[in-house]
Amino acid sequence: MRGSTAVAVGSLLAGAVEAQAANGVVQWGIQKRQPESSQQPNRLRKRASTYEEVITNDQVRGGYFATCVLGTPGQNLTLQLDTGSSDIWVPESTAQICKTSTQNSNGCSLGSFTPDKSSTFTVVGQGEFDISYVDGSSSKGDYFTDVFEIGGATLQNMTMGLGITTDIPYGLVGVGYALNEAIVGTTQSAASTYPNLPVNMVNEGLINTVAYSLWLNDLDASTGNILFGGIDTEKYVGDLTKIEIYPTSQNLYTSFLVAMTSLLANSPSGNDTLTSRQFPIPVVLDSGTTLTYLPTDLAMQAWKEAGAVYSTDFGAAVIPCNMQNSKGFFSFGFAGPNGPLINVTMDELVLDLPSGPTPTFSSGVYKGLDVCEFGIQNFSSAPYLLGDTFLRSAYVVYDLINNEIGIAATDFNSTKTNIVAFPSSSAQIPSATVAPNQAQVTVRPSATTPAYAASAGFTDSAATSSGSGSGSSSSKNAAPGMPQAFDMAQVVKMRVYRAVAALNNSSRTLGARHGARYSSLGACRFAAGSASPSPIRIGATQFETRRHFSGSSISRAAAVGAAEAALKQAKELAAANMTPEAVAARMSPEEHKRLSRVRNIGIAAHIDSGKTTVTERILFYTGRVKAIHEVRGRDGVGAKMDSMELERERGITIQSAATFADWTKKENGEDVQYHINLIDTPGHIDFTIEVERAMRVLDGAVMVLCAVSGVQSQTITVDRQMKRYNVPRISFVNKMDRMGANPFKAVEQINSKLKIPAAAIQIPIGSEKEFEGVVDLIEMKAIRNDGQRGVNLKISKEIPPDLKELAEQKRQELIEKLADVDDEMAEMFLDEITPTPEQIKAAIRRATIGLKFTPVLMGSALADKSVQPMLDAVCDYLPNPANVPNTALDRSRGEQSVQLIPYNSLPFVGLAFKLEENPYGQVTYMRVYQGSLKKGTYLFNSRTDKKVRIPRIVRMHSNEMEDVNEIGAGEICAVFGVECASGDTFTDGGLPYSMSSMYVPDAVMSLSIKPKRSSDADAFSKAMNRFMREDPTFRLHVDGESEETIISGMGELHLEIYVERLRREYKVDCETGQPRVAYRETITHKAPFDYLLKRQSGGPGDFARVMGWIEPNEENAEDNKFETQVVGGTIPDKFLAACGKGFQEACEKGPLLGHRVIGASMVVNDGATHVTDSSDYAFNLATQMAFRKAFKDAGGQVLEPLMKTTITAPAEFQGNILMLMNKRGTIVDTEVGADEFTMVADCSLNAMFGFSTHLRAATQGKGEFSMEFSHYAPAPPHLQKELVAKYEKELEAKRTK
Repeated sequence: MRGSTAVAVGSLLAGAVEAQAANGVVQWGIQKRQPESSQQPNRLRKRASTYEEVITNDQVRGGYFATCVLGTPGQNLTLQLDTGSSDIWVPESTAQICKTSTQNSNGCSLGSFTPDKSSTFTVVGQGEFDISYVDGSSSKGDYFTDVFEIGGATLQNMTMGLGITTDIPYGLVGVGYALNEAIVGTTQSAASTYPNLPVNMVNEGLINTVAYSLWLNDLDASTGNILFGGIDTEKYVGDLTKIEIYPTSQNLYTSFLVAMTSLLANSPSGNDTLTSRQFPIPVVLDSGTTLTYLPTDLAMQAWKEAGAVYSTDFGAAVIPCNMQNSKGFFSFGFAGPNGPLINVTMDELVLDLPSGPTPTFSSGVYKGLDVCEFGIQNFSSAPYLLGDTFLRSAYVVYDLINNEIGIAATDFNSTKTNIVAFPSSSAQIPSATVAPNQAQVTVRPSATTPAYAASAGFTDSAATSSGSGSGSSSSKNAAPGMPQAFDMAQVVKMRVYRAVAALNNSSRTLGARHGARYSSLGACRFAAGSASPSPIRIGATQFETRRHFSGSSISRAAAVGAAEAALKQAKELAAANMTPEAVAARMSPEEHKRLSRVRNIGIAAHIDSGKTTVTERILFYTGRVKAIHEVRGRDGVGAKMDSMELERERGITIQSAATFADWTKKENGEDVQYHINLIDTPGHIDFTIEVERAMRVLDGAVMVLCAVSGVQSQTITVDRQMKRYNVPRISFVNKMDRMGANPFKAVEQINSKLKIPAAAIQIPIGSEKEFEGVVDLIEMKAIRNDGQRGVNLKISKEIPPDLKELAEQKRQELIEKLADVDDEMAEMFLDEITPTPEQIKAAIRRATIGLKFTPVLMGSALADKSVQPMLDAVCDYLPNPANVPNTALDRSRGEQSVQLIPYNSLPFVGLAFKLEENPYGQVTYMRVYQGSLKKGTYLFNSRTDKKVRIPRIVRMHSNEMEDVNEIGAGEICAVFGVECASGDTFTDGGLPYSMSSMYVPDAVMSLSIKPKRSSDADAFSKAMNRFMREDPTFRLHVDGESEETIISGMGELHLEIYVERLRREYKVDCETGQPRVAYRETITHKAPFDYLLKRQSGGPGDFARVMGWIEPNEENAEDNKFETQVVGGTIPDKFLAACGKGFQEACEKGPLLGHRVIGASMVVNDGATHVTDSSDYAFNLATQMAFRKAFKDAGGQVLEPLMKTTITAPAEFQGNILMLMNKRGTIVDTEVGADEFTMVADCSLNAMFGFSTHLRAATQGKGEFSMEFSHYAPAPPHLQKELVAKYEKELEAKRTK
């Protein structure tokens, strides 16, 4: 097997490579040898007009390195070569990474630069050099110019980056397209792309054109070269074929993107054509990348052919090391069916692991064999990369002027040389022929499953390795894809492939290794499946045209535009490749620990189920508050989370309130601290938007139920909201000390009414006034509260004798219910194995997070009993941020869904879910989904594309604030100074992401409103704007006819609260008019129309005739539909569009009441026009008039909103309530309990105004009710007549004014 030791750091060998002298050529020689300690890097001498330089293949770092000279006098540095970027940067000698220590024995062993020692050093961009890589490494400092020397060729004024603060101990030499480089400077006069290395060579007369050829030789070879300005005809075999490089949709060339059109697997046993849905595949030829990355479907076929397996331990495909002796090979085809083929053998594709002892397969068919890395890996999105594992087999000529690639098979270990220079600028590649029929590159082959005839030949031809870890295996029986285990003396790190996520100044971008830099090429000229090459637009940036590499000046708009586009797309592609598994593998233990102990939960329930009381106990037991205050307490303080004066007066929650707490839980005898972000939500349907936006951003919830009433109307609404946002929940049956408490009734109702499997994990000890505590059915222990306010828990293994049988029965029910929803528990149940408490807990957690189950706990918050076990359950069963799949929409890819990962090192993504005004300004509540948020940083609003600074970050504790400097991924915080709307997405500017907002229900009731004093108009306007920003369900508009200000909301209480807030917070007394119901209008049958609009008024008149019919929309009773069936062109298409618009406008204001029309369909099938008088306006107006005229003939009627009304009251008042409801609606259901009853009815909203007063009178103030919109239904005929007459009277009054 190939030796696992690669070139040692700091001992790279330079040796002379004999080359034929040629004018206009600069050559870097490539050399790879096992180093000797006596040999040190040195620069080769100049030979006539040819320049040579040693570049060494360093397998540990995964790249090719060259020794260069910087400054005056010269300082030697060994830098990494990269064909995919265009910048040079070097580490500064005082950088911390360059200082040797016990932790860093090597320092910058490849050399560093000392500016003070160079007399020609000049800073041109102080503090502007800033590169960040997606693996977390970075380099920051200055841009400077200085003398740069390669192989004896001296460049007098080369722009480079100086890494002053860096964690990378070596620099980089980029030789790619100039547009794929940094932009120096921030002012309009200074900002420009600078001449990169190949362009500078042309400018200083060293070479004739911007072109070079690359010969890497094979993996074990010691010679090779990169030749600037020419080709070496002795370094390839067969024909040198020219193929096209494809630009971006803006016709810009930023990287070496070509069309890969085939992949074949060949071995002694047969041949296979591998297929992919991605063909033709956009691939970048990049020597800055070690491996080759192909689409997943194609890579998996290659793995199966070669015998490679994907390892989750390494996060990559691995293969036995003895497979380097296989006779199999892969043929890569380019530029269509008759394009060039490059064969890549297995000894180029089997790579030793770069560090640590070599692991072995410890099980499976490869048991005992050494583990190597396979040179073909999978990648998630285009463009894909052909790195060094491919390029060693291909002799490649890069022509950056004509935008062509010359490619041929490498002549390995060639000792001859015949250098042919490009004779002039724009000259064609010498000795090259054009690939025929490149127009057929877009032909996509059918995707079929290969027969894998070559697979056996790959494995059978591999000689068995000898030495340590070279155990034998039967190659025939190898099962690629089969899970393998590994023996590792220590954790072995795979190669680190850095990809530049961004130059941190948004006005600059940099090309990067491994693929992030190529995201700007994601839309290339050849579009798969299209008849001919067609550009695909990238982003929204427009570029000015320019002459590439001519040395002429570039406009700042073009340079900055290109930089910004590449910046955004680089981050996009880097993020797209960040799978949760890959990120989790790189996550530090500290980050894992932090995330695993974060819980973002909400408390939600029906009105008066005890949500705020439960939250108050949570805050007390976690130490966030020092004393408990009740919702309607006698001390007048009120609960902590009810901070609004109105909330404390009425004893209800109006606004959701956020807080945070730390809960210490015993795990395996040790104290483990969990961080809980908690939101207390309202229970009244009028404030349902508060629950909606809380559920949108939470990872889990506690659903509180009343032990007496069980599942109630608003419980069903809350359940619907949890299911809408896929929020796992645990259930807590509260009020166990109330008369008639029955927790098992609540459990049964969760199963039957909410349709989610549920089982109790506790049973009560005692009931009603005798309630003492609970029995934990998992651990089979009794838990009671002790001490003042129940701060202490008494846990006993002794279960009360009268409860033992019930406990066993309920424990068995729990196990059976879990067996229905969890596979592991089902297997144990079928095998009659009694699960351990740990197995039961694990099953509950899996099923709860999987939305298949809810565990039910019980207690009494008001009596201070059994709240702490509920907190333990929050930690045990609800997910942490990493357990919940949160997604964003990628706007650059047609709003394709992408997963967000709660990792601090990734680009920031957050959602503003709630706005509030306080004395310090607007407070924006934000959930951080990815990345971290630091005070003083800048964010971008995805909706407005505006950049905002974050001056202050706080954690909210109800109405109190605690300042913090940074918030990590997965957390909830609040920020100041951010102008936005509820539901806006924020990023760091590098990701084109937006997140779906919360569901906002339609308003069901309106009021006219105006301030009593005209002097209050400004305050009134300010208040209205604030309320609309804070609450998406609160709406305001000015009626165009009455000129009244109309406010709309979710119900009577909703609007009443806002009117009261106007008076209290803004000192504005208002007059409100009669509540307005949001009626709708519709039609009941088909009616034809034939309407002629003909008006003349001095000049061109209005003429339009429309014919057709209107009828009910059978497809959707809520929507309107417009259709045209005009034949013969009687109405031109341009006027038909105006007809459609006229129909929509007519539906906005119906003819009966002026309310919106729904469920109507209009068909226009004929008409007439006038040569001069017909217009869009005329047909728009004619359509509206035709619709209004036909509306009555079509049986137009008024629809009224029916509300699902739930009334709960003591049973003694059942008769009184029946009489009330018979006048208002239809009774749907009645449920009578021991002491109270619940009635559900569909009631007309118009009949429910003032109902609360009647209900209080009928029940002596003991009844309560809630309403939510159900559906629209025809209003009673007498009501319709009254409403229509009233509307016509109002119109007549306006006309006679």
